[in-house]
Amino acid sequence: MSDIVISTTDNSRLSLLLNWYANPYHTPIFMAHYLGFYEDEGLSPAIMETTDPSDVTDLIGQNKVDIALKAMIHTYAARAKGYKVVSTGTLFHEPPTGLIFLKSSGIKGFEDIRGKRIGYIGRFGKIIIDDLARRAGIELDAYETVRVGMNMTDAILQNQVDAGMGIGCFQQVELEQASGQETGILRVDELAGLGCCCFCSILFLVNEEYLAHNEDKVRRFMKATQRGVQWTLENPEKAYDLLCQNIPRLRTETFRKIYISCLPYFSRDLVNVERDWDKVGTYAQELGITDESMDAMSCYSNEYLPERPYADFQPLDGHYLSESRAAS
Repeated sequence: MSDIVISTTDNSRLSLLLNWYANPYHTPIFMAHYLGFYEDEGLSPAIMETTDPSDVTDLIGQNKVDIALKAMIHTYAARAKGYKVVSTGTLFHEPPTGLIFLKSSGIKGFEDIRGKRIGYIGRFGKIIIDDLARRAGIELDAYETVRVGMNMTDAILQNQVDAGMGIGCFQQVELEQASGQETGILRVDELAGLGCCCFCSILFLVNEEYLAHNEDKVRRFMKATQRGVQWTLENPEKAYDLLCQNIPRLRTETFRKIYISCLPYFSRDLVNVERDWDKVGTYAQELGITDESMDAMSCYSNEYLPERPYADFQPLDGHYLSESRAAS
């Protein structure tokens, strides 16, 4: 992997690495791509999927891709590792995250993980599970953790694990649809007393070295992406249909329900929220990922975003859904 270099010098080209396989919570990015919003800004992004979410931090940290998506907690971890990455905006804000399970598993509270196999996607999932166990007074040898990668739902269905860490508007919906059973979620923010699920907010990360030479390109990228968010939220049915036209495997009832569940969590203004960074910074210290020397302000910037609350873009079809409802 150390020989891979995907960054570009062409002023129109840029590489964008997704944090997972293409799915409904990436819809605004694909709308900006399919509807020509990036082209309007003189950009031609190469949008790439990852086969292992853990690779994303290293690739953006080593400046081998131009822009990458990753969660806020991973941004802190990357900087603690010495990677000079910075968030230039938020795509997916505070998705409910926690321990997901079938109610038939007998899990009702976190104390019920005793004797259970708990799945996680990447190494920070295990760190969080063990921390929650410590907070609950559960011995680390009282349960088993199993890394399942991107196959959390299948791991539960195949009885490889009894429950797993995931996102309520994605894996929980997927599990309920695939199993036909009732599901439950024990939210990390409630168990850890965070007050928000901002640690799993999905951000646009760039390397400081890349940013120093491409500030205008990043501004144009964020402007086009914000336009994609706005169009998605104003035209949700059209957006999903266009997404499925281009990625046919997403045209299933399960992905449709996941898409609907994800809509409330798209950040219209893409802003990095100071309160969230402060909370996650404290949480990262509690998890042992960082220490007191980590400066939250060094991890993000809102300098590259259009004006708040959002830029005044005209709708492609002449009107917004909100305007139609107001008129009626």
